[in-house]
Amino acid sequence: MVKKVYVRNIDDYILVDDQDYERVNAFLWHITYAHQTRRCLAFIEGKKVALPKYITGVNHAYQKEKNLDFTRQNIGIDAHKYRYRQPQKNSSCPYKGVSYHKSTACSKKYRAMISLGDRQVFLGYFETDKEAAHAYNQAVVKYWNGNGYMNDI
Repeated sequence: MVKKVYVRNIDDYILVDDQDYERVNAFLWHITYAHQTRRCLAFIEGKKVALPKYITGVNHAYQKEKNLDFTRQNIGIDAHKYRYRQPQKNSSCPYKGVSYHKSTACSKKYRAMISLGDRQVFLGYFETDKEAAHAYNQAVVKYWNGNGYMNDI
């Protein structure tokens, strides 16, 4: 069952699982914004602690979908946080893993790539950014078992 915890600085509620409610509700949580990312933090024993880490007890905990849902279903554990980063705001294309290349010799100008640790995997050139974004989404499923940011096409 899901319960709500009030967050004063946004005058709204965050969602947590019933099993975590008592522990989470014992602290005053606040939402901060940094680098176009929303984080839920509290000061616990003089240290700033992120809510996903507090719930799981693991340093590499993150929120899969960036919203007010902090249920365990929406919290993942992974040392590869870059997988869930959203696309850059100032990029040539609105989709993650996709870039526009006007200098290509062929008519297919959108390139899709995915990062696998220390190397990049080329997924191909595509005629539209949506096709390239779809290829990126398929690569997330193939290489990361679906544990990564999926483009909303």
